[in-house]
Amino acid sequence: MTSLNTEMEMLLWSALLYIVQVIIAAAAADMKNGPAWGLSNRDNMPSTSDFIGRSQRAYHNMEESLLPFACIALLVQSTGSTGDLSALGATVFFYSRVLHAGFYLAGITGVRSLAYFGGLIGMGMMVYQVF
Repeated sequence: MTSLNTEMEMLLWSALLYIVQVIIAAAAADMKNGPAWGLSNRDNMPSTSDFIGRSQRAYHNMEESLLPFACIALLVQSTGSTGDLSALGATVFFYSRVLHAGFYLAGITGVRSLAYFGGLIGMGMMVYQVF
């Protein structure tokens, strides 16, 4: 098995977190609307619950953060700029995003925003490592 550095490992875990968030949102909608709806074209969207709405917004927020994180992580990797600060930044990003997802799904505001900014700080740490 190939050994990944921390930045690439956190990128992998972040991609998996995104996939889990999409599955949660899809499963919640399918459970509410039934399997026939889940297998349909979904041309007529029924009303959703608060949880379904939060789960969809949470994964959309993650996809908005995942692209810049992936670009930064790949830049750090490809330039050989990996180090303690970029590894810590990648780890901060991932765990901040785990917390953000949990807080979003639970409907907890305030600290959810702090977790979001934690992810930005983690990316900033990685960028700083490059310079």
